[in-house]
Amino acid sequence: MIRVLIADDHNVFVEGIESLISGSSEIEVTQRCYHVASVLESLKQTPIDVVLLDISFPLIDDGLSLCEQITKTYPQTKVIALTMHDDASLIKRMVKKGAKGYLLKNTTKSELLQAIRMVHSEKQYFNESIMHILLNDEPRVRKSMAGVGLKPNLTPRESEVLTLISHGLTTQQMANQLFVSAKAVEFHRSSLLMKFGVPNTALLIKTAMEMQCID
Repeated sequence: MIRVLIADDHNVFVEGIESLISGSSEIEVTQRCYHVASVLESLKQTPIDVVLLDISFPLIDDGLSLCEQITKTYPQTKVIALTMHDDASLIKRMVKKGAKGYLLKNTTKSELLQAIRMVHSEKQYFNESIMHILLNDEPRVRKSMAGVGLKPNLTPRESEVLTLISHGLTTQQMANQLFVSAKAVEFHRSSLLMKFGVPNTALLIKTAMEMQCID
């Protein structure tokens, strides 16, 4: 069972999220917190697998700082930002603080449950709308990365997918070779686009070669 803590200063929202999760046989809400102090106290008392954290809790800086405290003090606990803020710079700041996922508060039940499962299994989760926001910020991101010669930090699976993309394999061919679903391959492709700050596969390969991430 995946143990979830919901951290938000709006009672009605917390109750709504809990009701979405309540029907799951593998995920349960074990803690509800409405203040920063109560989040930290709950984590001291009860093991938590995933924290759903509002960035404005109650202030933006508090949410960012709290995310950093959680991920540093309780590395086994994964944080998903669950917020109404859709600013690219804020998303990136939250990821730098250790968040493994980012969802807007208009998320669906299926998407919320999928995000919880994925971050619990040591993966990241950014849905299509979040990826779009980040990729729209692409020119500045790509320029800054290239300017300092900064290579993105790739997971082993992302490196495998990047290599197969450069070899011209289709999504299904990659899925067959890696023994994963086509949806999983698309997730890694989207993650690569985000990390390299490019909008399409052609620029992904070009940028990866420039950064010597592939031959």
